[in-house]
Amino acid sequence: MKMRHLHSTGNGIVSASLISRMLLLGLAGATMPQAASATVHSVQQKESISGVITDAATGEAIIGASILVKGTNTGAVTDIDGKFFIPADKLPVTLVVSYVGFQKKEIRVTSSSPIHVNLQEDSQMMEEVIVTGYGTFKKSAYAGSAANVKSDKIADVPTVSFQDMLQGNATGVQFSASSGQPGASSSINVRGMGSINASNTPLYVIDGVPVMSGSINSLDSDSGLDIMSTINTNDIASITVIKDAAAASLYGSRAANGVIIITTKQGQQGKPKVNLQADWGYSDFAMEFRPVMNGQQRRDYIYNGLYAGQIRKGKTEDEAKAYADENIDDYAPVPWCGFVDWNDVLFKKGSHQQYEASISGGAEKFKY
Repeated sequence: MKMRHLHSTGNGIVSASLISRMLLLGLAGATMPQAASATVHSVQQKESISGVITDAATGEAIIGASILVKGTNTGAVTDIDGKFFIPADKLPVTLVVSYVGFQKKEIRVTSSSPIHVNLQEDSQMMEEVIVTGYGTFKKSAYAGSAANVKSDKIADVPTVSFQDMLQGNATGVQFSASSGQPGASSSINVRGMGSINASNTPLYVIDGVPVMSGSINSLDSDSGLDIMSTINTNDIASITVIKDAAAASLYGSRAANGVIIITTKQGQQGKPKVNLQADWGYSDFAMEFRPVMNGQQRRDYIYNGLYAGQIRKGKTEDEAKAYADENIDDYAPVPWCGFVDWNDVLFKKGSHQQYEASISGGAEKFKY
């Protein structure tokens, strides 16, 4: 190929071939870029485990139950509907399901299908708890003398006042009612008769607050309305009776006659619960009294006595009958309104009706 010559402004001549060689040498010395290599990372798909935890006895969802993948730190807690979701690296795995008051359960999961787990109550875990003014203890760890009335013993018990719940349930507690009037004040002795003149009433503490007890009648009488009878028995979760002097360290001399600590129910986190309770009953004599005569029977009885008295005196039957007819009104006259069956008027079957409605629930920051 014929090369063309380029002339510069000066005296030198630069040929096109020389420029071509220089360009070729520059390209040869340049480093060529390497081909980009694409690295493909394989993404392993994780499995997921979901399901619901319920109470085997009631079928209700258990809120706050813990689910743990055995041998790992992976776990979850059930939500308000008792549902849970756990990511798993691979299947099969073993889930350990536990909740306070229920038996721990292990479930073998081999697929990602939702599971349903029923937990059984564990009566051994629900150990009796004693609530005192200075803390809550297990009964086995409490060294003092105390009686605790469990919640299952006072549930759905048709009583007028909560003091009636202590009868037969709290050992060593003496209970006596001043009268049969509904709501009348009652007498409870925890530590016996400590004084003849002073009060022997124990100190009542409701949710940690000492309260006044006794009759609220304006007169000094035991037949008035008792403040304790105004407490709704269905709102009580437990009753603890402290009989020794241990409570005096907190309540002082007011605890000299013993302390009755009442713990009320509280709302639990979860769905609102509506409770409606209706109570109807009647009262009657436990046993029949000796039959008594009515007015007419008494009149006939006296009439026969007048008649028999004249016969014993030697009178004839007609004379005795005439004497009884003449004098019966002096002993047993017939009222103008007739004889009244006082047994039917004074003694009747008493009936009562009681209806209660409540709603409870709560969230993370409040309860009602």
